[in-house]
Amino acid sequence: MEISKFKYNWLTTGDIGAAATIIFDNLTVLTFMSLILTFGYHFPTDIIMNHIIPGSVIGIMVGNLLCFYLSFRLAKKLNKQVTAMPFGLDAPSAIGVSLCIVGPAFTMFQQKGIDSTNAAIMSWHIGMGSVFTIAIIKLSFSMFAEKVKALIPQAALLGAIAGVAIALIGFTSLSSIFKTPIVGLVVLAIVFLTMFAKVRLPFNMSSIPVAIIIGTIVYYVLIPFKLSGDMPNLTGDFGFILPMPTLSFLKEFNYLIGYIPLVIPFALLVIFGSMAVAESSASMNENYKVRDLIIIDSIATFVIALCGGISQTTPYAGFPAYKKLDARAGYLLINMVVVGIGGLCGLVGFLVNIVPEAALGPVLLFVAFEIAIQGFIQCDKKYTAAILFAIFPSLARLLSIKLSNGALIEVEKLQNLCFLNCSSGISDTLAIIIIGNGFIITGTLWGALLCFAINKEWNKSIICALLLSIFSYFGIIHSIYITGQMYLPYQLPENIKHLPLELSIGYIAFAVIIFIVSKFRNEINLK
Repeated sequence: MEISKFKYNWLTTGDIGAAATIIFDNLTVLTFMSLILTFGYHFPTDIIMNHIIPGSVIGIMVGNLLCFYLSFRLAKKLNKQVTAMPFGLDAPSAIGVSLCIVGPAFTMFQQKGIDSTNAAIMSWHIGMGSVFTIAIIKLSFSMFAEKVKALIPQAALLGAIAGVAIALIGFTSLSSIFKTPIVGLVVLAIVFLTMFAKVRLPFNMSSIPVAIIIGTIVYYVLIPFKLSGDMPNLTGDFGFILPMPTLSFLKEFNYLIGYIPLVIPFALLVIFGSMAVAESSASMNENYKVRDLIIIDSIATFVIALCGGISQTTPYAGFPAYKKLDARAGYLLINMVVVGIGGLCGLVGFLVNIVPEAALGPVLLFVAFEIAIQGFIQCDKKYTAAILFAIFPSLARLLSIKLSNGALIEVEKLQNLCFLNCSSGISDTLAIIIIGNGFIITGTLWGALLCFAINKEWNKSIICALLLSIFSYFGIIHSIYITGQMYLPYQLPENIKHLPLELSIGYIAFAVIIFIVSKFRNEINLK
C-alpha cells in the first residue's frame, strides 16, 4: 500500500486577513519614512520616490520570498501545515535612520554650504551605508545566534517581545482607534468578538477582512456627517521604477564612520527581536531556527542597502496572531504583489489612504494581544515577574517617542533640559529616555537576570548584570541621548560624563548583591 505524500496547503482564507495586516504595516512604514524626510527636513521627494521607497520594496520582496520558501521546508520537515514567518520593514529603525541619520546629515551638509540636491544625495548615501553596515553586523551574528538563543530563558525573550507588542503595537493601535472612535470601535467589536469570544460570522467568512471592509465603508459613509474624517487624497503619481544595485554609498564612507555608534543599536535591536520571534514560533510548535531568520533578514537588508533603501528588515513579532488566523504562506506572496506594486509604481500613498487608520487599528491591537499573551501561556507561572520586568523598557520607549516627537517641545531643547542640573540627580524625563533606549536588549537581559535568579542560577544572573553594566556604560542600552546613540564616556561633556558611570556602577552593585546572596543565602534564610 502506497503511503500518500504530505501536501502543504500554502494558501487559505486566513491568508487574506493576514495579508491585510502585513501590507498595511509595510506601507505605513514606507509612508512614515517619506513624511519624516519630506515634512521634517524638506528632503527632495524625487530621491524618496525614485530610490528610497523602491529600494526598500525590493528588499521586502526578497525577504518575503525567502520566508515563503522557509515555510515549505519547515512544513516538509514537520509533516504538517505551518504558518510562514511574517516579514517586513523594521519600523523603529526605519523611523530612526530617517530621523537620526539621513535627516540630520542632510541639514548638516546644507549648513556647510552644499546645495540641496547634492546634500540630499550625500545624506541618502549615508543612510544606505548605515543599512549596509547593519546587514554586516546581523550576518556576522547569525553564525552563533542559536548558541546565544539557547543561553537566554524563554520567559526573557517572550517578555521582551510582549513589551514591544503592548507598547509599540498595542497602544499605538488603540490611539488610532480613538482618533476616529465610531469606525474604530465598530471594527474592534467585530475583531474581538470573533477572535476572542469565538463568534462565527455568516457563511463562515474570515473576520479580519470583513471587519476592515465594514470599517472602511463606515468611514466613508460618515464623512458627510463629519463623524469620521476628511476624504483621503486618492490621486497619485504612477510610473514603474526598478532600482539597480550600486555601491555609490562608499563615496561617503568618511562621513558614515561617524554614524556607526547610532547604527549598532539598530542592528542589535533586530537581532534580539529575531531571537524573541523565533522563540515565539517555537512556543507554537513551529520551530523556525533563529540562524535562518537572521540570515534571511541579513540578505534582505543587504538588498535594500544596495538598491537605495534606508531601512532594515526584520521578522515580525506577530507569529501567534497569524497562526491563530490560520494563515499559511500565501499572505507573503500577496504582500509581495501589493507592496511591490505600491512601491515600484508609486501607489504607496494611494493604497495607504484607501483604508482608514481606524479600520486597521483593531487588527493590529489583536496582533499585539496575541503576542503578549504567549509569554504568560507558554512559561511557568514562577516566571511571571520576569516577564513583567522585561515589558517595562518598551513602555519607557513609548513614552520617550511621545516626548521627543517635537509636538510639545523641540528635541534639542528637550535634550538640554534633561541635562540641566543633572549633577543633583536624574530627572523623570531623562530617566524615561534612559530606560527606553535599547529597550529590547534591556528587556531581554532584565528578564533573563530575574529568571536565572528565580532558578537560583546565580552565576548566570551575575553575568546578565555585568552585561547590563558594560552595555549601559557605552550607551548600547540606557543611552543618555534622545537619539539613542552610543558613546565613549570620556568624550562626553564634563557635566554629563558621570551619568553612564552611575548606571554602570549600579548594575555592578546589583551583581555584587547577587554574589553575596549566592554565598550566604542560608545564613540570611534565602532558600
